[in-house]
Amino acid sequence: MRVQDEKIKGFNVLELIVVIAIIGVLSAVAYPNFSDWRKDRETRNSVVKIKSLIEGINAQVQRGQYAFVQVDVNEVRLLSGDDGLIVTSKGMKPKTLATLLNNGESGWWVKPNERCNIVDEAVDEAYWDEDPDPNRDQIIDLDKIEVRQIVLDNVATTWRDDVGAVCFGKNDQWYSGNGELVSSSGDDVIVDSYLFICNRSNTRSQCDIDNLTGEPTTEHDYLYVIEWSRFGNIKLEKWNKRDSEWIEQ
Repeated sequence: MRVQDEKIKGFNVLELIVVIAIIGVLSAVAYPNFSDWRKDRETRNSVVKIKSLIEGINAQVQRGQYAFVQVDVNEVRLLSGDDGLIVTSKGMKPKTLATLLNNGESGWWVKPNERCNIVDEAVDEAYWDEDPDPNRDQIIDLDKIEVRQIVLDNVATTWRDDVGAVCFGKNDQWYSGNGELVSSSGDDVIVDSYLFICNRSNTRSQCDIDNLTGEPTTEHDYLYVIEWSRFGNIKLEKWNKRDSEWIEQ
């Protein structure tokens, strides 16, 4: 008896076209969501790095490694040719601060608004005992875990081509700031207690924030703020554009 061969049925051209079309539609729907998730993830990772740097240098104050420290945020052209943020932590030893405090003619007392020094140390005598990049040339001159520098090309802040700095001390009276992280009110200088960070792109090179409300003036898809107190307490929030409010992370 002849055994009949089983007929094997495969895809015809029309069915194959339908399958490819379905895959294309699913990919088109899924890719924007994945792309948004990836951009938010990258932005958040950079923000967390900055937050960790601030927490880390404050921890060194509590341990007694430094008596006075600085977080320096520089919006600048990077060695790669792209614009970005360079965030650096710096430290002053207890002995150095004691020398300044005991000298009534030192800059500490003569120019109190400049205690949180951001002068390029290539043109001025060294102010910070430990500074990874004293010449602001993006070349690390100091290899220490207590102070460090991070370079971020995917995020921006509320200023361009300038520097903002905030300083913390063992004594909270030494809390101070300089550059873009201070505001003036009459004769008083007020230290800003926040740093806005948003995603950097071809269409966005800085975060647009209302100085009075602390809310964005243009639509931001990925916007965060790091807040701190003079005691070094750090908080992270993300802007929820749907509900127009900040959500603590």
